[in-house]
Amino acid sequence: MSTTPQTTSPANARTLLLPYTLGLIIAMAIVQIVIAATGGEVTILSGILTAVVAFGIVVWLWRNLRVLKRVRFGVAIAHVIAFVTVTTSYNLHAIVRLMAAGAVDRTASDIARAALGGSWFGVTVVMSALWGLGLLIHLIGSVLGRGWED
Repeated sequence: MSTTPQTTSPANARTLLLPYTLGLIIAMAIVQIVIAATGGEVTILSGILTAVVAFGIVVWLWRNLRVLKRVRFGVAIAHVIAFVTVTTSYNLHAIVRLMAAGAVDRTASDIARAALGGSWFGVTVVMSALWGLGLLIHLIGSVLGRGWED
């Protein structure tokens, strides 16, 4: 049995990814609160705030990429955390809005029109589908690379 020293020490996934996750949850909660406080529609303001969160994700990845690459599937996990946090925050907000609309005396067609014809369609269906496709490609690449991204 031979023991060869590791060239790099493994990183602690918990201390690296937990603050990132909590920060994203807080950031997206703030975005959703601002959306609710400004009339409940997805506007240019919510787009700008989401872009600020995306910029924060990019900066975090850039600053932590070397350490993140020492965590097996680390970059892919960070991608999954970002996807789930952002898309879930918008989808949950949309569900709450639809349930509130259904509680009011409205027809099913009015509720469906509000869901699919309003400003929420892009951030719920389109963003989830396109980002999900990119995430799927990233995950397949990570699996083919056995969890290591060079």
